[in-house]
Amino acid sequence: MNASRHRYLDEVMRRILAGPEERLRLRRDLEAHFAAAAERGESDAEVIARLGSAEQTAAAFMQDVELRYAGFFERLVAFLADLGSAALLAAPAAALCAGAAALYDRQATAVFLVVLVLSGIGVGLMLMLYFPLLEGRYGKTLGKHLMGLHVRKEDGGPIGYGAAFLRRLSLYFEILVLDAIFVPFTAKKQRAFDMVADTVVVREPGRADGAARWIYCLLLLAAPIALAAALAVGITLVRPGS
Repeated sequence: MNASRHRYLDEVMRRILAGPEERLRLRRDLEAHFAAAAERGESDAEVIARLGSAEQTAAAFMQDVELRYAGFFERLVAFLADLGSAALLAAPAAALCAGAAALYDRQATAVFLVVLVLSGIGVGLMLMLYFPLLEGRYGKTLGKHLMGLHVRKEDGGPIGYGAAFLRRLSLYFEILVLDAIFVPFTAKKQRAFDMVADTVVVREPGRADGAARWIYCLLLLAAPIALAAALAVGITLVRPGS
């Protein structure tokens, strides 16, 4: 297959939100269109010019897709699972913080202070970047993946990094609770900053509903709690006089 055709098809597939069968059907239809044009002596560039850009082709497909907006509680469970997964990703830095804090009581050296500060910065950056980087690149975080949710533009297209950062401003400025209050009362179940960023959270087509995904998310949330408890016990054991 021609490289430009391959890139075009991949970009169209990246931009649409559809179940496996619909994705396969669309790709086969496009491949058949290219093949028929090649038999008539047309180049891939001519076919692409007639079809429009990958963005236009994907947008035309998404016009016929009915988006199913995710509700408050399933988004909440996904968010809590994301906090758990982010905490697990930040666990190495958190362990350094805990170890430095415990040893600082015994040996007040500049090394431990530096480790403590750098580890704290690492944990903060992890929590700040986790959501926008994953949502900007993949349209979902681990928690959303487990819950079968996806972040899209209101027209169904991918959001990109700019919108991903914009919709997370309420987290950075500690007004997330106020922001989330909007979800049950808006037609598309959007947070206030979702409306600002022109984004929606939808259920992925082709994903079966079930209790298993809720259980996975709750287990993911429980993991860092258990880790934090273990760290607390470890700090207590290494402190002087313990």
